[in-house]
Amino acid sequence: MTTLPEESHGPSGATPPIEPFFYLLSAVLLLSTVPTVTKYVFQHSTVDPFGMALIRVTTGFFFLLAITLAQDRRGLCALTAGDVFRLTLLGCLGVGSNVIAAWGLQLTSVTHYILIYSLLSPITALVSVLLRKSQSSPLKIIGIAISLVGGGIAISEKLANFQTDFGIGDLLILLFTIMMATHLVWSANIVKRFGAMTANTVMFGSSAFALVLGALVWTRPPSDDLSMPIVSSMLYIGVATASVFLLRYRALQTISPATVAVYQNLTPVGAILFAHLYLGEQIRFSTIVGGAIILLGAEMVRRANQAQLTTSYLWAKRYLGSLAGNRTSN
Repeated sequence: MTTLPEESHGPSGATPPIEPFFYLLSAVLLLSTVPTVTKYVFQHSTVDPFGMALIRVTTGFFFLLAITLAQDRRGLCALTAGDVFRLTLLGCLGVGSNVIAAWGLQLTSVTHYILIYSLLSPITALVSVLLRKSQSSPLKIIGIAISLVGGGIAISEKLANFQTDFGIGDLLILLFTIMMATHLVWSANIVKRFGAMTANTVMFGSSAFALVLGALVWTRPPSDDLSMPIVSSMLYIGVATASVFLLRYRALQTISPATVAVYQNLTPVGAILFAHLYLGEQIRFSTIVGGAIILLGAEMVRRANQAQLTTSYLWAKRYLGSLAGNRTSN
């Protein structure tokens, strides 16, 4: 059976070592805890969403900048003004949308936040099809539909009382998810062109600069003295955000993106459990059923994308093989 480059298990095709899976599980664990810690900060301090997003993005920028300067200084210095401008626009759409995410999380529960954000994979697939960046397929369309139905089931208690219970927080998280999906679709080719580290460093840096300017206008300092647990929590959120990127990047050096996507499905499960244990959020039966359906749909979308990659790879291999054969015969 032919193995795709994206599915390779290492340089020699051997089974990957345990370290990449440790990196990946550590990233999932950190990503699962961030919403709960963020909600804790909102509940026990007067820190606003703008300030929270500023801390996350700024910490991530300095973290990525240090790594990029060590590994890809030439790529960073080779960027033109036009390259920086395009990456800045993408950064505002993706990284900068953390303000909307923080605002939404302040107004809704961690459980609803993570369930709606779990729609990222199917919504990304839908946006990619609508923008003609990828092909549609019956399996992909069914997977998208199933995930959306699962999302409706997961938050059915709010949808049943839309007029009185469905708040702006849920809508903001949905907007954040759509913005991130659009960001991922538009940035795919640009990230491949400049490299993940360089592209993300510029996007985080430009977003951090924009957030600093915005904070000078819209953000007010917390009205109360920040306690040590709050300060520690805010620092944890920033470091965890940056660490997730690095750990996932290290894992992708050895194991396939498809495997990473499967493990990422554990994030909603962990986030809901942490919110239940530390914030006392209820786990409803509809949450379990809806969440499971969302993950089922996301897995169908992943398999559909993987099938398209396999087909494209085999077609390209046959085409290049035929060209080589023609040159040999001539």
